[in-house]
Amino acid sequence: MTPFAARLILSSLVALFCLFGTARAATAAQWRQRSIFQVVTDRFVYRDGSDDILPPLCAVENGLYCGGTWQGIKSKLDYIQGMNFDAIWISPVVAQLPQSTGDGEAYTGYWQQDLYSLNPKFGTAKDLKDLIDEVHARGMYLMLDIVVNHMGYAGTGWDVDYSVLSPFNDQKYFHQYCPVNDPHNITNTEECWLGDSLVTLADLRTEDEDVQAMFGDWISEMVSNYSIDGLRIDTALNVQSSFFPNFVDEAGVFAMGETMHGDNSYACQWADAMGSILNYPIYYTLTRAFQSCEGSIGDLVATINSAKTNCRDTTVLGSFSENHDVPRFANYTDDLSLAKNIIAFNFADGIPIIYQGQEQHMNGDVSPYMNRAPLWETGFNTDAPLYQHIATLNAFRQHIIKHSKNYTQYMNEVVYENLHSLAMRKGFDGSQVITVLNNNGVTAEYFLLEITGHGFAPGTKLTEVLTCASITINETGYLNVPMFAGTPKVLYPTKLLRESSFCGMNDASEPLPSSTTITQTSTMIINGHPTVVSTAKVIPIPAATTPGDPDSTPDAPHPHPPKGSHRALGGAETVERSIPMMISAAVAAGVASAGYLAGADLLDSGHA
Repeated sequence: MTPFAARLILSSLVALFCLFGTARAATAAQWRQRSIFQVVTDRFVYRDGSDDILPPLCAVENGLYCGGTWQGIKSKLDYIQGMNFDAIWISPVVAQLPQSTGDGEAYTGYWQQDLYSLNPKFGTAKDLKDLIDEVHARGMYLMLDIVVNHMGYAGTGWDVDYSVLSPFNDQKYFHQYCPVNDPHNITNTEECWLGDSLVTLADLRTEDEDVQAMFGDWISEMVSNYSIDGLRIDTALNVQSSFFPNFVDEAGVFAMGETMHGDNSYACQWADAMGSILNYPIYYTLTRAFQSCEGSIGDLVATINSAKTNCRDTTVLGSFSENHDVPRFANYTDDLSLAKNIIAFNFADGIPIIYQGQEQHMNGDVSPYMNRAPLWETGFNTDAPLYQHIATLNAFRQHIIKHSKNYTQYMNEVVYENLHSLAMRKGFDGSQVITVLNNNGVTAEYFLLEITGHGFAPGTKLTEVLTCASITINETGYLNVPMFAGTPKVLYPTKLLRESSFCGMNDASEPLPSSTTITQTSTMIINGHPTVVSTAKVIPIPAATTPGDPDSTPDAPHPHPPKGSHRALGGAETVERSIPMMISAAVAAGVASAGYLAGADLLDSGHA
């Protein structure tokens, strides 16, 4: 072979490698179509997931390793796919500080010491590659959690042995020690150190070119070696936003940052810099709206609207209501209907993220980290109501993405609001989805919501996909939605469900028999003016087969459905709001406490 021929072959191989490497990298447009199941590796499946292994009880309050592994995750991919997820997010994989400290051990993966070695507690390089290969073989994506803000050290910030850190093994790579203690001071947030005197998190000089170059080399190698599809970046708010454009370019994959801040006008600076963030501004108002019937729907609506002003693209933000850094939703309320509503919201816009155990309605606060209890101690019940609820929402979302053009690019908008309910539209004309939520709870009696602004023509037939109810837009343009037991409703054109698995459609032109709302109108003189009044007659949904499931129809339908009312049970007329949209509702209402800002709730421990 001549030298020229050898060079030609080599250049061709390099070109092919680059071509396939680029094809493997998942873009924001591709991630926008995915939904993510978050896994804390140490707390998901014990060891390799073998049924004959009896795991010991995990002393969660002590913050120690409990035995989860990459092999364990691989063994339960069927469980994850049973909810129709097509992406998983796993804990950081690099080597951690090895000591057991007064703050526990590095089981979450955020106390890294060696970026070029793997955490042996979770398995070998082969175990990790086998997991990722299996994820990809199933058509799923893998999102890797990483840290660029700090390195972990078992000791005080003023007495660090930098030689144990790799590749940042010298004090010159780090800011001078100072504690993060002023969430309203940007310099303090970005240059001072998280952690405490037991485990300090040495803050890297990410503004320096040598640190940026070292991180760029590492992440490009990590993504290439392990075929990573996306990144979740921890404590991103504690790193100047200007660091991320080049870093994400070096990674070559989609990235989503953690920005624990209640104001989207601030947090979305990082979304613009890296592509996406976890939508904490929505999380705070969303949780307050649905944790009880006294929650503020208005604050949630204001934050939805301000996000569209302050964020470049809300459709790629991570939509969540639980994760390992916040209390479980069941910690606020055990009401299953409220849990179903908040989960339905997460599927209404952005990239849905469900945290392991949320599907089992697990409970637990952040102190002492009971929100990180092992899933194996609760069990992998695929018949659990929220497991099935999530599976339906996921499957439906995938159907819409396949059959409704540019669905994921449409920014969710609120079309109806009162004190206890809201209706949202997502999707372009003719294929939009209407999601109706309320915070009345499981004990709520029957009521009727009459909704306009949905964009459908009179006579359009819709199917409520969670119960298979059939509803037709009446001749005056109202969408009359029967509500009961506090459950959410998700409506979609019936004709677009044909040839799907929903509601027995398959090739049928109509859904199977289910509940129907028939609306009649008449004209009355009220206060001297002709007024159209609607009267709704509801043929109830057949009772559910699961005892105690709030989706079940009440024993008897409401004897006298409300006439033409725009009020929910205990609600009021739609409230017009004029809060300036350049600040989020969290700030406008004065509720963005210091604990929400700039990672301040991480000060007491490095676990988060």
